[in-house]
Order: sequence, then structure tokens, then C-alpha cells
Amino acid sequence: MRLRVLIQWVCPALLTGLLSCTSDEICLSNQHALQAGLYSARSERQKDTTLISASVYGVGEGMDSIYKDEAVSKLFLPLSFDSDTTAFVIDEGVLRDTIWFRHTKELIYISRNCGFTYDFTIDSIWYTTVLVDSVAVDKPGVKYSENAENVKIFVY
Repeated sequence: MRLRVLIQWVCPALLTGLLSCTSDEICLSNQHALQAGLYSARSERQKDTTLISASVYGVGEGMDSIYKDEAVSKLFLPLSFDSDTTAFVIDEGVLRDTIWFRHTKELIYISRNCGFTYDFTIDSIWYTTVLVDSVAVDKPGVKYSENAENVKIFVY
């Protein structure tokens, strides 16, 4: 009788517990970045473009260089966990612009191993217009581990 109870209830419970706690779970660090594509403002149709030697860096305390003298056509820009506005400078030699993103954040639970992170929603954007012609929000939600272009930056 005891063996039957052991086989019927305890073994499946232990097996389920062991299978649900796998070490294969991957916590994606820094996967909360706003994704921006660069497009030509001079093209009649929407055509992606590349800045040949661009530097992109954050503005404010704790912000650092994200790209330094690199060819870029897509940007991954980490949004601030501490503030509701995050600013970045795009520097292409003598041409330089600043883009400000105003956003809200929502704390979300990933898993027991990975913990919590934030999902963001872009509320509004301001920018200077030396290199940048315009900026359009394509998808305002910046979700953890999602691979989607949130913003289109049209450059001269």
C-alpha cells in the first residue's frame, strides 16, 4: 500500500518539481532597449540608411558611450530605470543632434531566476534638427526580450 502511494503521488510530484526548475533558463540582460532604425530623409520611399562613423552616447548621470565611431543603421538605446526621460546624442563628426524620449515604465516579473525588469511605453519625443530631419514612433511599447523596431529616425 505504501509503495503504491509512493509511486502514484510522490514520484510524479518530485519529477514535476525537478523538470520545472531547469538550469536552461536564460536571463536576457539588457534586453529592455529601445530599438531605432535609421532612414534617409531624402528618399521618396522609406529606405534604411547607415551612418558611417557615428558615436551615440547618453546624456546625464550614469550614461555612457553606446556606439563609438561605428557604422550604424540600427540603434539599441537603453532607457532609464530612474527617470521618465532619457536623452541620447547622435554624433556624426561635425553634425550632432540630441533626442529625448519621455517614457513610462511598468515593473514586470520575468521568472524566479531572472527576477524583475521594466517594460516601457514611449510617450513623446523631442529632438534637435542638425543631422536628424524627423523621428517617428512606430511601436511605442518597449518590451523585455522583444525584437521590434520602436522608432524610425530620419537623417539627412
